[in-house]
Amino acid sequence: MERAETYKTNFSDFEVTIVSEPSGTLPLFETSVSDNQKEQLKIFNSLENNVPFVNAISFSNQVHFQNAYLTPIQRWFPYREGYSTRLVNAFIKELNITGNVFDPFCGSGTTLLASRQNNLNSFGIDVNPISVLVAKVENEKYSNADIENFEKEFEQLKMISKSDENFHTSFELADKVFNKDILQTLLQYKNEIKKFTNTKIQNLFFVAWLAIIEEVSNIKKEGNGIKYKNRKRTANGYINIEKDVWEKRVYPEDKFNYVKTKLERHLEIILSDIKNDFGNSDKQPNIFKGSCLEFDKLFSDQIQFTFFSPPYCNCFDYFEIHKVDLWLGEFVKNKEEFKTLRNTGFRSNTNSLNHKSILYKNEHLENLISLFNSEKLWNIKIPNVVRGYFDDTHSLLNKLYLQTTKGGYVGIVVGNSAYSGVIIPADVLISEIAKEIGFKVKNVFVTRHLTTSSQQKQELEFLKYYLRESIVLLEK
Repeated sequence: MERAETYKTNFSDFEVTIVSEPSGTLPLFETSVSDNQKEQLKIFNSLENNVPFVNAISFSNQVHFQNAYLTPIQRWFPYREGYSTRLVNAFIKELNITGNVFDPFCGSGTTLLASRQNNLNSFGIDVNPISVLVAKVENEKYSNADIENFEKEFEQLKMISKSDENFHTSFELADKVFNKDILQTLLQYKNEIKKFTNTKIQNLFFVAWLAIIEEVSNIKKEGNGIKYKNRKRTANGYINIEKDVWEKRVYPEDKFNYVKTKLERHLEIILSDIKNDFGNSDKQPNIFKGSCLEFDKLFSDQIQFTFFSPPYCNCFDYFEIHKVDLWLGEFVKNKEEFKTLRNTGFRSNTNSLNHKSILYKNEHLENLISLFNSEKLWNIKIPNVVRGYFDDTHSLLNKLYLQTTKGGYVGIVVGNSAYSGVIIPADVLISEIAKEIGFKVKNVFVTRHLTTSSQQKQELEFLKYYLRESIVLLEK
């Protein structure tokens, strides 16, 4: 039977309750449940034994980037994999954090920004060069002189007119992803921003330029990559509208001023935020480009609180999602560089498997993998993606344990996933790994339940409770 009581915390803006979630039980007519599902339930029940679940549905709007476009500074770059500063602030206050804070997947720098707002020292690392740039720009301290320089460059940029020069990019898909006039305008503005002599201001303008790319392009970031906007879903399936026809319908005749207006509006937002927030804190995070599994080589400071969201074990390739920005922004200049970047990331998708040995073994995980139906897996590498993911998780948690202060905390925002009708409960698997290392699992906050592909939806109906997004809170 479910037990609920008020969870005595200082989460003043959120309502959370302790619960003993009903363990998976067989329905009245057992014939409606497959043997595969019964085996999954046994594994889930074993994993969830003594896990302190908390019903935290009030966190559901804070674990993703839905409201970030309204949040000063966070709205500078649409980083869809992020979460809110409000969420991090709640945990910092609840746990009475006064020491160093760390984010091993710093993304756009949300954890670092929240730490700065709370006058805390922080460290961040990310393998994606766009993330490193955005995190640094959003956590920079801007003086009155910087604001004057920004305004001066902004006025100069407003005076630019359409160039007759033909600009080039190494991005092979550029002509497909962009209208040709829009592409030329974007490249012209990038060329102008490169001429800035003040690096701090140049980076600000460059982030604004990166932020509008998706909006003025023919693609949108969706699911496990990019989707073309001219591909429409109808009652009879998907149809493709001819690129030229679609562009004529969507874009105004004056493409130059269309892009110019988008960029100027975004720069105005950034300028407004800087004017209001530039003096808030002298604390600036230490941000590194590199693998989260090697953070201990970059700094040796003790950490009181680590808060992060790793890639989920769902085979989403986040480099594929950001590939247009990476190529057009010249963060990668050829296919080999792009491939290398993919292979330095967490092993969460088939493109990130880098022949690295899998050292950590987990009995519950292996039992779940044994239930996979190989005929339903879209890629034969998926079992090793799942193994590699938790091997990397084990390595990261080991290093975090060594560098976390006694009584310190680790908070992990993570979503469970499913393959061929088998759910991978990342939240409780991570909890089990953490306990093996020496952490105490303080709470698992269940924030919301997730959906899955239409192909798996009916098959997973009975187990849908286990498709959830949670925050795992560990204590040393």
